[in-house]
Amino acid sequence: MSNDVLEYESIRLWASDCRPAAIQLIGSGLFPCAPVYPSLAVDIRMLDFVTRLFLRISPNHTAWCGAVEDFLRCQGYRLEGKDPLRRRFGNTLQWFNSLQASCETYISGLLNDTRQVLQDDAGEVGGGLGRHAIPIEEVRDEDSCAVEVDFKYTDSIVDENGSSKRRRSDNHDIRPSRPHSRPSEYLRTRCPVCFGGEFDLEKDRLAWSDVIVCLDACFTQRHNTQPRDPARQHPDSFFIPQSEVEAVESRVDEARSQAAHATKKSKTSGDQDTEDDHLEDGMLLSKAVLDLCGNSFKAAHEFLAKVIPKGCDVTAVMALLCRHDRPLWVVNMSTPGERQHYAIALLEKLFEHLPPFMHVGVLYDIGCHLERSCLKWGLLEEHMDNLVFAISVFHAFGHQWACQVLYHPRKCEGFGLSDGEGAERLWHGIQHLIAYTRIAGYHLRIYTLDMQFHFLNGENLLKMGTWVQRKYKSLSAKRAENLKELAESGKPLSLLREQWRLQVQTQTRPLPSQSKNKGKVVVEECMRLRRSQKALEKRVKLLQDIIANPNAVDYEVATAEVDLPRVLGDYKKTTDKLRRKENALGTTEKKQIHHLANSPYVNKAMNARALKTRLCERVRSRKFELDRVERSCRKQRSEQQLNEHTEDSVRRRDPGIQQLAQKYNKLVKEMKDLIVLKRAPRNAIAPALIDVSELFKLDVTDELWQDIGLNYDEVDADQRPPPWLADEGVRQGIRAMLELDRCDEEEERLAIERKAMQSWLNEEWDVVKCAINDTGVQYFLVT
Repeated sequence: MSNDVLEYESIRLWASDCRPAAIQLIGSGLFPCAPVYPSLAVDIRMLDFVTRLFLRISPNHTAWCGAVEDFLRCQGYRLEGKDPLRRRFGNTLQWFNSLQASCETYISGLLNDTRQVLQDDAGEVGGGLGRHAIPIEEVRDEDSCAVEVDFKYTDSIVDENGSSKRRRSDNHDIRPSRPHSRPSEYLRTRCPVCFGGEFDLEKDRLAWSDVIVCLDACFTQRHNTQPRDPARQHPDSFFIPQSEVEAVESRVDEARSQAAHATKKSKTSGDQDTEDDHLEDGMLLSKAVLDLCGNSFKAAHEFLAKVIPKGCDVTAVMALLCRHDRPLWVVNMSTPGERQHYAIALLEKLFEHLPPFMHVGVLYDIGCHLERSCLKWGLLEEHMDNLVFAISVFHAFGHQWACQVLYHPRKCEGFGLSDGEGAERLWHGIQHLIAYTRIAGYHLRIYTLDMQFHFLNGENLLKMGTWVQRKYKSLSAKRAENLKELAESGKPLSLLREQWRLQVQTQTRPLPSQSKNKGKVVVEECMRLRRSQKALEKRVKLLQDIIANPNAVDYEVATAEVDLPRVLGDYKKTTDKLRRKENALGTTEKKQIHHLANSPYVNKAMNARALKTRLCERVRSRKFELDRVERSCRKQRSEQQLNEHTEDSVRRRDPGIQQLAQKYNKLVKEMKDLIVLKRAPRNAIAPALIDVSELFKLDVTDELWQDIGLNYDEVDADQRPPPWLADEGVRQGIRAMLELDRCDEEEERLAIERKAMQSWLNEEWDVVKCAINDTGVQYFLVT
């Protein structure tokens, strides 16, 4: 079959052991369907065309061969047999693709051998390769003079000329045995922009994450259970072997079981957790907020099925990509839920190929929960100092506002303008394979996905210059817009940074929770304050007596005069705080305090206060989240889609906020009933009910902001709200300041990535020239 004019021709060959039929056909530009007794040969150019076509559409040999058969029939060629073309053409294309991949791997092996020799020479003489010095990745053992090779090659083979060569093995079978001085060659081939440069610890190191990656799973890329096809592995596969993933799963399950056993033991011994919200070890976000974020995402519930696993041996794939949308590693998922050990396996594999000094920023839909699990169960323990977690932009608005303050990449230092949605673009790029890979053989499916990933990486690399240009253009537009916003706010940067610090501190603090003993806790606090007041009163009297005593030693009088103003101030503050709390409780008699410890009214009042505090914070957070939507009138369509998603995410949480308000109103009604029944403290006043229908208007006169009957706080009731909450200019300035900070980070990162790309390209060109000279191939330099 020829592709000049599609035609069918019968050829008879005289084959022997010296001149096999396959060699003769390939020498004629045809590729056979079998290595020994081929019955069909296809023009190599036609196979190359079909390969490129099937990288852009779903591979469909049946439709292709049916169309060819129909065309040949119309041209007067008649093919004998029930299935004269499909099977043989499929075999031909399969072996042609395998040969292509093997050739590319062999050429890469030659180049890497040359690169390794040049690196060794550069290390011995202290020089460089051309104009660019390459650090030595291999480290000599102290007890042996043998060089430990990175991870690309294993056993040696001898070619027909007697020279020894290293044969390339699977990338994932051999781990780097020593720390690198730069990313491994595997990573440098996957993304030259992220990993291709030389890392100067004094100049090129970023003050934040050196590399930004993103994680995501795709549950549409499933595979139906069926008998396994013959094993076939791509020589440069993206997939982590299933045995390694299962080993990580075992370690994660063991770490969780040990930590759970230790927690259960500590609780049994009496070390109970506090009832109020609190910060877990190592986390900057409170437990209650993390729980609310977890309830909003199915991915956070590992054992919650996102698909029906019946009939599937692969339920999904999870990929680790760099910020340029280039896949680095992929794993097959066999569980119906998004188990965290898949993400752990991918991150562990990444750190195996990175120098120990490099920091990694990870964007994940549930980045807050992944960090929580790592700290709670001791996962990735040796790499946690080099990890910074954030949430991908599109999914960040499904998280609580307090979580966004810490984990949104536009508010988190070091992520620039990276959005973390590269995986979504990858899934879109391979969506035409969904139907095919679902019914294809197990190994054929993996091989097809590997080919697609290599194709997408190649296309991405060709467009990298356009990508950088587009990023610079977007960066300039964002910077100009936010400089204008910052100027309109009229606030100095020092004030804005201080207010942003206070906002983060306030909006991420733990909030009070409901409990059965809330009233008892408040009564005990009043009793504690009374004891403190009495002690301070005695201290004041003692200092006054020393000052008034004419026989006192001079240094005692001087010390008393210095301490008296401070002690008087503490006494006044404690007294004022005690009076406010006692007035709220409705008693000033010490003997009555004990009777209030089990008062149902005081308990309900404290629970109502906890509910109202949480309600106020959630309504304020809702206002901050909707600020983006309210300012979206002049945005482009892509920004409008993000705003629509933001609004939908916020609206989905409205029923929860309304339910919280209804629960608060129920407690207020019960408090009023207790007042009528005279089961409340004297002078007790029940707070006003909240109108749920007017809850989100945020008027100043709303009952939501009134603390009548609930003023147990230590903060002065007359204190003005902070500028970050009440001053629109400060809020506008903070938004502009954060965007400008991200623009500066993006500009610095783009400059380093451009330098890395140039360094990689220069090195590759030098390696190619040396390899060509070593192999004796004739070539022409294009000037």
